[in-house]
Formats: sequence, C-alpha cells, structure tokens
Amino acid sequence: MFKKTALVAGIGLALSISAQADYRWELDAGYARGSYDYDFRNTNQGNSGDSTDSDIYNLGATYFLETVDTSKGPLGEAAFLDHASSISLDFADGELDLSGGDDADGQTYSIDMRYVAEGPGWKLSGVIVDLGFERAEPGDREVDTTSAGLGYYLTQNTTAVVSYENVSVNNGPEADRWALDVDHFFAFNHGGLMVRANGGKTVVSDVDDPTTWGLGGTWYLNNNLGFGLGYQSEDFNGFETDTYGVNIEWFITENFAVDLSYSDVSPDDIDATTVDPALGRGKLETSYDEIGISALYRF
Repeated sequence: MFKKTALVAGIGLALSISAQADYRWELDAGYARGSYDYDFRNTNQGNSGDSTDSDIYNLGATYFLETVDTSKGPLGEAAFLDHASSISLDFADGELDLSGGDDADGQTYSIDMRYVAEGPGWKLSGVIVDLGFERAEPGDREVDTTSAGLGYYLTQNTTAVVSYENVSVNNGPEADRWALDVDHFFAFNHGGLMVRANGGKTVVSDVDDPTTWGLGGTWYLNNNLGFGLGYQSEDFNGFETDTYGVNIEWFITENFAVDLSYSDVSPDDIDATTVDPALGRGKLETSYDEIGISALYRF
C-alpha cells in the first residue's frame, strides 16, 4: 500500500534530477483523509451524533501517445493546450473507520483513454474520443462504470464533450448518465484562467432522475502556480447536495508538482423519522469533509 512517506521521498528525487519540460509519461500518487459527520437534532430522544473517518491512497500512471509540448501555457494544462492523446491507469485503496464496529475497506481500478485527432488538412482534426472503465469494490459489492465521450476542440483552447456512463451494481440496479462538459482556457501575459462547466442527467429505473451541474476554474499566477475553486450541485427529487472544493497546485520544477486540496459535501437536512420512526420528530444533518495531498512527476 502506498505510504505518505513516499511523497517526501519523491520530492527529494525530483529536485535531484535536472528539469525536463516536455514529457511522455506522468506518474502520480496521493493521500486523502475524510470525515463523515451526522447529527440528529431536536428528536424525542434529544440530540445525538457520530462521525466516520476515511483514508484513501491512490496511484496512477498516464502514457501520452506523443511528447507533450509544455511551452503553450501553464504546466498544469499542458496536455489540454497541446491537444494530447493519452492512456491512464489508476488504483485507489480506501478504509472506513467505523465507530463501534469492524473497519471496512475497498479498492477501485480504472483505465481511461483520450484520443484527439490531429493532422494538417485532416477533416477530423480536433475530434475528441474518450473511453473509460472503472471497477469499484466497496466491501462485498462490485460496481462497474463504463463510459464513452465524443467531443471537439471548438477553438485551440476550447473543448465541448458529450459523454455517456453506465453504472452497474452486482445484484442491484443500473443507472445511465448523460453529460456535457465545456472547458476553456483564457491566456494572460502571465499564467491564465481555466474555466469548466458541466451538466448532466442520470436515469435510474423507477425513481426520479437526478440532475447535476457544476462550475469551476483555476487561476494561474504564472506557469507553475495555480489556485482552483469548484462547485457541484445534484438535485434528486427536491433533495439537493452541494459540493465545494478548493485546491493549490504548485510545480516545484517543470516536471514535479504537488497539490493540496479540500472539499466539503453538504446534503440537505432530512426528516429524522425517515431514518428511525421511534425518534418521533427532528431532523438529520450530514456532511463530509476531505483534505488531500498528491504529487506528480513527469518524464
């Protein structure tokens, strides 16, 4: 299992190697600590609550079909600005610290591919094809997500991608999701601004279909340092979940970066009696907070 000390060792390794701007490979590793809190308020049994902590470790590798040119803008957006094609593999291992019971763990494996058609005079130049597969194994369950997307570089710095996902749970229901993602990079004299917008609809049998939308952006002070902010909303039959996120990305050298992130997930309060009728009245408040650190190395 990946250890946090590997991040420290990676920093020393990266700083000892001479900088190499353009790259063909990208390796990343990270750790995230989360806390799920729930509180029952104003019930017939008074107020009560508890929390569950999570630890998630991840490793990933990306191979680019051609060398990525990093001279077109911020290093964090190099692949996007260079219209790069790639294949990525990722693995994550997580554990839940359950109060009053045995801990639970799970693993996630994924493979993703992006192909960007490029070539002088080629009519399909700028077309984007995305393919992906993910297997999540939380406890004894198996959740498979298959995805495909088709898009286009509307300008050199603008993409629009329509995607489809199918989520299948063993011995459980299936869900289908359609989404539209639009990304655009505004170039400044120093750095720039990357903005992202998305919206989607999930189709689940015999229930109201959830709707999601989100906005985000990363402001780059220069080619090495960026500050990100994001918001995501999901509406399921009037029950809304809001997710806020911030991050700082710093390329210490042209081929080594670290990222510090924080996210907060805040669902609407619900009637406590829907969880336990014996509570008589009151509401259930829930939230999830996560802080993470990751490192990335290119060569």
